[in-house]
Amino acid sequence: MRKCILIPFIFILMLTLVCCKSKGKDYEMKDYVLKLDYKEDFKILQLTDTHIANKDNRQLQYDFMDLTISESDADLIVITGDLFTFADKVVAKEFFAFIDSYGIPWTVVFGNHDEQCYFSVEWMTRLLNNYGSNCYFLDLQDDNVFGNCNFVINLMDGNNIKEQLIFIDSNRYIYGTYIGYDYIKEDQVKWYEEMVNYTKELNGGVVVPSLAFFHIPLPEVDDAWNAYEKGEAILEEGVKNEPSCPPKYNSGLFDKMLELASTKAMFFGHDHLNSFRILYKGIYFCYGVDSTDRIYYDESLLGGQVVTIKNDNSLSFRQIFHHYSEVK
Repeated sequence: MRKCILIPFIFILMLTLVCCKSKGKDYEMKDYVLKLDYKEDFKILQLTDTHIANKDNRQLQYDFMDLTISESDADLIVITGDLFTFADKVVAKEFFAFIDSYGIPWTVVFGNHDEQCYFSVEWMTRLLNNYGSNCYFLDLQDDNVFGNCNFVINLMDGNNIKEQLIFIDSNRYIYGTYIGYDYIKEDQVKWYEEMVNYTKELNGGVVVPSLAFFHIPLPEVDDAWNAYEKGEAILEEGVKNEPSCPPKYNSGLFDKMLELASTKAMFFGHDHLNSFRILYKGIYFCYGVDSTDRIYYDESLLGGQVVTIKNDNSLSFRQIFHHYSEVK
């Protein structure tokens, strides 16, 4: 089933009933910050597009994801959206309990399918805001920044910020000048700029290196691939087996990343058959590895991706692949 095909009209009508977060109060940048201790060779496991549903053999899915999680030796698990499709609250709680059971810090951003459930995205953010235990998630639901998961995790080396992990809601669908995938809004780009500059001030005027996580790739993902084909960008790993499906509108986040010179890599999912990592204009565009066989998939491209932050803030990457035959 091709993801880029427009969803049926009746489904669009259903989705338009979902309420977006209204404009709210101003918060200080520090209110969006969580902290986690940095350790040498800090490993982040990216899972993506799990699409857990009521109708699934969920134990099979958990057993399959366990292969990747156990192999990763992760210090933080990040799930980059489309956690659920047609799941209810019981299933959502079950899934989060499964992730939490590893005793590893974890967090999520939302994808376009995460509103296609028997609960609202706002219900899920309230659950995660108060989850406790190993969950590092923050959504200021009454703020004036668009979306439901705009926050950061500062990796702390003592009192110093070693690396900043920036989580941005790439939102879901848009029904305006075009019908399709939504985009990171201009006020979110402004929030990103303010956060990078605020953290720079905390660091004595020195830019803190950062990584960005969201679900839907930026429009420049196509520029990066085209540049690679012209020999102007470096394809380090992975494949492109389907057209990328970014939003049609470009709100300028990549240009802001170039201007501020903080973000070294961005991580996203959304397109299940793509797994490539391209270094373009000094920033990595990193597809995750589809983490279950839900919706559509290539059985040879299932698992996850580990990014390691070295002591000198350089990055290394490892893609993990597994097959369902290992758990059936």
